[in-house]
Amino acid sequence: MFYIKNFNINYPISDFFIEIYKFNILFLIFLFLFFIFIFSFILIFFLNYFFIKNNKYFFLKNFFLEFFFIFIPFYFIVLLFFYSLFLLINLNFNSFLNIKIISYQWKWYFLYLYKYKKNLNFFSIISDCIFKIFDINKKKYNYDKQNVDFKLILPFNKLIRFIIFSNDVIHALYIPSLGIKKDSTPSFLKDFYLKSNRLGIYRGFCTELCGKNHSYMPIIIKFLNIYCFNKWSVCFGFKKFLNLSY
Repeated sequence: MFYIKNFNINYPISDFFIEIYKFNILFLIFLFLFFIFIFSFILIFFLNYFFIKNNKYFFLKNFFLEFFFIFIPFYFIVLLFFYSLFLLINLNFNSFLNIKIISYQWKWYFLYLYKYKKNLNFFSIISDCIFKIFDINKKKYNYDKQNVDFKLILPFNKLIRFIIFSNDVIHALYIPSLGIKKDSTPSFLKDFYLKSNRLGIYRGFCTELCGKNHSYMPIIIKFLNIYCFNKWSVCFGFKKFLNLSY
């Protein structure tokens, strides 16, 4: 996949985000071509007027140019519309797991909705522990002050449905690497789907001003393979009883 480091959006790790990334690249290509065309047109007009002194402009009354300037933008908008519609139609809605997310000031509540066994639930709050993390891009260690006591553990390569709403004020769940940006509003249920193609830890935060501790509302998602996820779900009650972080 075409990707330029530190130039575009984050590298996609989910199927839907990959399509969004392709859509973004297509949009940028069209914008670049339009920029070249319009800039060339302005340059020709400028040279004719100030240097060549040619007052007979073929584009003052030209049916072809008028049609071109109307049809091409319209065609571009229709193309973007059908491409977006194609992405929505091809979404798979048969989720492996449903998770309810409730936002509070200033923490997240997660509820795993299982079909055949007891549901799991916990709060995720910013932790006082500070971890030392090596930054590959900057080749140095950074101190992670946005850690949480309980991470959101999810199965790798499985479609997951999230249901999100707020218990108090408006919040916004934002995880750049997963292509997630969803507002959490009181009294409104919203849902979205996620399927990760990679194992690992991905970080996000609240992007809606929700009070004095708005900057202390991180979220961390950890993807495990299905075997480790099932093992974690069995051991979760014991870890929570001992008040252990993971």
